[in-house]
Amino acid sequence: MDYDADGDLDILSGSYTGELYLFERNAAGGFEQGRYLLNDQGQELKAKSYSVTVEAIDIDADDDLDLVLGTRSGAVEIFDNIGSRARPSYGEKSRPLKTVAGDKVKGSNAHHADWDGDGILDLVLGSEYGAVNWYRNLGSNNAPKYAASEPLIEKGKFQQRQEADGPDGAGSRTKVFVTDWNLDGRPDLLVGDVQWLYYSLPPLTAEQEAEKLALTPAYEAAEAILDKAYEYRNSFVGKPGGIPDDAKARIDEASKVWRPLANKMAKFDRTKSNTHGWVWLYLQQPAVEGQ
Repeated sequence: MDYDADGDLDILSGSYTGELYLFERNAAGGFEQGRYLLNDQGQELKAKSYSVTVEAIDIDADDDLDLVLGTRSGAVEIFDNIGSRARPSYGEKSRPLKTVAGDKVKGSNAHHADWDGDGILDLVLGSEYGAVNWYRNLGSNNAPKYAASEPLIEKGKFQQRQEADGPDGAGSRTKVFVTDWNLDGRPDLLVGDVQWLYYSLPPLTAEQEAEKLALTPAYEAAEAILDKAYEYRNSFVGKPGGIPDDAKARIDEASKVWRPLANKMAKFDRTKSNTHGWVWLYLQQPAVEGQ
């Protein structure tokens, strides 16, 4: 998309940690090194959650591009452009996108597309747990009003599938794009996902069993100390004054002991997984009369 209205296409990207990046097209046809998007105070724009996707669209009909963010936690956030089309500028804080009923719109990516063919851009969103949902726009492109979500793809049941079996459908953390893939006049879905497929290692040898047995008491003791440190930290959550520094320090110190032991114990685990990502195509079928 042409982010800065200079007549060429740029790349706008979210990130796992919540920052937003712009890769500007240069005169040679390539892209400049990505840079952070900043707010009007010169600070990095950052979502309230993490694993962020971003779409630039004029959501309030003021002839500039606002930023609509999908997040890992599910809440869709908006940074309103308080600048102009050619010189975007944003406030320090995002706001949640809501339906006409006042409920927060939720999705791991926010994609505007005309799903029902009425000429008005709706919202089609992926989700943390694999569903794809549609929020019908009851208003207009200039003044959107979103209805409650309707499922396009239901959330799948978690199955610990083996590497040898492969996937059987879209997994978690779905990201969606709407396009007429087969040029039949109906919008279809391209859905990206993340999946973990499992495999088993050979049983432990007698030597490994003995090593595990010897390491277990130290590991369990370190884990108990770390659990206590988190309990102490959590006792301050939501209270005036926030979480004290000594609570954070206790977790750091306990983690330094626990983490190397946990890494050693992990090698005894006989079930392992590989992370995969697939893109799935869902073709919309013609409506059946009477249904």
